[in-house]
Amino acid sequence: MRKFLPLLKGIVKIRICNGQSERFFNLCMARGMALWDLTEDSDGSFSCLLSVEDFFRLGPVRRKTKVHIHILEKHGLPFFFVKNRKRKAFFAGILCCGILLFLLSGRIWNIHIEGNRINSTPEILKFLDDQGISHGIRKNQVSCSAIASQIREEYPETAWVSAKVKGTRLIITVKEGKYQTDVSKDKNIPCSLCAEKSGRIIKMVTRAGVPLKKTGDTCKTGEILVQGRLELKNDDQEIFRYEYVHADADIYIKRKLPYYAELPVEYEKEVPLQKEKKGCFLKVGNLYLEWGETTQKGWKRLLEEYPLRLTENFVLPVSAGTITLTQYEKKKIIRKKEDAKTEAFRLLQEYEKNLMEKGVQISANNVKIEVDHKTCISSGTLEIIEKIGKEVPVEQLELSKERTTENG
Repeated sequence: MRKFLPLLKGIVKIRICNGQSERFFNLCMARGMALWDLTEDSDGSFSCLLSVEDFFRLGPVRRKTKVHIHILEKHGLPFFFVKNRKRKAFFAGILCCGILLFLLSGRIWNIHIEGNRINSTPEILKFLDDQGISHGIRKNQVSCSAIASQIREEYPETAWVSAKVKGTRLIITVKEGKYQTDVSKDKNIPCSLCAEKSGRIIKMVTRAGVPLKKTGDTCKTGEILVQGRLELKNDDQEIFRYEYVHADADIYIKRKLPYYAELPVEYEKEVPLQKEKKGCFLKVGNLYLEWGETTQKGWKRLLEEYPLRLTENFVLPVSAGTITLTQYEKKKIIRKKEDAKTEAFRLLQEYEKNLMEKGVQISANNVKIEVDHKTCISSGTLEIIEKIGKEVPVEQLELSKERTTENG
């Protein structure tokens, strides 16, 4: 850094010969002139570097010591400007570039979204674009608090949102929570729990409300399991008031889920051959240009597109890509009995995996796989355990009508 700063004012490399060299250096030191990279040549002369400002102060010292000074090299910004003073377009370009960088630094050129899993980044970017937040917007038009509020309002499953501007980047951090219905958002809203599926209750833990069923009972779709209405009685066991609560319980049922799948024993399979053809394409907006082989019958066409990006999420409407044509032929494949059963079992396991990812437990598998000359059929039932309990509005009763009914 110490050597770099003098370049802004200019540096001169000189040669000092003849005269009183030692006295020359002593006088320079006494007058505060900085000389560096001092070397002695074979002929007794000296070479060194000094600033342009100190170079113009050497006149009195040179005359007193009778030395000869020769300029060897010139470095620094002043000499660069003098050398290129006729290149007006070059300096105009530097000035325009500086002004352009200054103007561009006041806008947002990269919108970065992190922490999102349920809602994809393109989906959130599309929503922000509809709200007027897009690449190229001025920084003073961006309200981080408003952006966070709009995202939370548009995506209810979002538990927390943070937005901040850093340089020319808008960084949005999203924390997603478990989706809840409008009824379950406010625990003060009275509701009951009903069965959205039929089955046998194997576990029931009630935290709020009156359970109308118990473990071991069967329930039907739409039947109320936990009532959100409490009956308050006096000493004569007469109802004098109703109190309504938000029913809350963990209810698990066991039920049978039918399963049926058919797998053909004979099918057609596309077998790729070794022959391939290559091509490329260029896409600019709605303009599409292609070079190479066109699609032919019996050939598969694979396109790989590479869009031009300025930043992570700032994609220009320009892209290029490659085209690969692969020749294939269709062959009839006949599965063996063992292979058909293996494939049918794999499909069954994939179905069970999808159920377990939704929180369903499988307690028993009663599916049989049978193969005839045309089809492999998987049929039967799966005994599953799943959590139920749909929140529904609680029925409001009037006390006078209830007493009238009891007295009648």
